Amino acid sequence: MNRFIIATLWAVIALMSVPSGTAATPAPGVTPLYDVEIIIFRVSSPGADEDWHAQLAGRGFGNNANRGGAVPAIVKILAPADYRMNALEGALKSSGAWRPLAHAAWIQTAANWGTHTGFALSDLGINVPGLSGTVYLERAPIYMHLGFDVQYQGADTYAIKDMRSIKYSDKQYFDHPAFGIIAMVTPIKHTDATAIHQ
Repeated sequence: MNRFIIATLWAVIALMSVPSGTAATPAPGVTPLYDVEIIIFRVSSPGADEDWHAQLAGRGFGNNANRGGAVPAIVKILAPADYRMNALEGALKSSGAWRPLAHAAWIQTAANWGTHTGFALSDLGINVPGLSGTVYLERAPIYMHLGFDVQYQGADTYAIKDMRSIKYSDKQYFDHPAFGIIAMVTPIKHTDATAIHQ
């Protein structure tokens, strides 16, 4: 995306920011849960200087995907009323520079770091023509890692393949000249997790 669009997008994200936090240590024997929310959007009008056919190299998927461990599970798909980034989606729409393609949120457990076991967009309630791919949430001893292997079929097929360490409740921006993803991961408190399972 051109520099003006990126600068404007970061300004919108900053205005809609949520204070970052740290996860509480889960109670013994309790599987940690995470609220994951994503907005997938495309650029309304590509800049003339952009190479929309660029296939950006994947990042963060270089380690072996055979470490084993627990398989992640989707605990609950959240309703739009429970989304945390509705205001940000509204800002994207009203800007005229971006067109949201999908907005979803769900609660899940995390895979172990390096297993590369994720969820298809369709498993998360995202069934948008032209969008396909997988979302990954992996827990390492110190950091959480969020990753996307997502394709968008527009004038051509474009892809975002990126895995990175994240901070809780911080908005993360994954981009390609043709489209982008804004994501946020929030740990669920033990008391809230108990209510979710009931």
